[in-house]
Amino acid sequence: MPFDAAAFERAEFKPRTAVVEVESLAAFFPDGEPARWTVRGLSASELHRAMEAGKRQGSVEAIVRAIATGGDQAQAVRKALGLSADTPGEIAKRLEMLVMGSVSPTVELPVAVKLAETFPVEFLNLTNEITELTGKGAELGKPEAASQPITA
Repeated sequence: MPFDAAAFERAEFKPRTAVVEVESLAAFFPDGEPARWTVRGLSASELHRAMEAGKRQGSVEAIVRAIATGGDQAQAVRKALGLSADTPGEIAKRLEMLVMGSVSPTVELPVAVKLAETFPVEFLNLTNEITELTGKGAELGKPEAASQPITA
């Protein structure tokens, strides 16, 4: 049976999501709330941007060195950007993945960097889940359920 391109084009998709338990981060969730982090799969553009993070980091580092003559100033710029000179490319990629793939809570790069530095296993678990969801692709959107008949 051939691929039905017309049906594929008409279909609605949504990012695949998953909830990851992060018990070691429980102190940072409201009392009584489960320590859960919701992540989603990435689009092709987002995945490529994450994969290019290592290269971008090298370019940004060169810019930081060029504009900051003093060591303290350069270090402040690096910290503001969530970078260090020795961050491996794979970690830079995963930092981008976490920022783009976090649904709840949403995080910016400085938080992602601190999470990676202080809770590396949780950081890797979250980004592994994002990778797995990305590999599975988007989910087919489910049609709205018909309303239930009202009984007297």
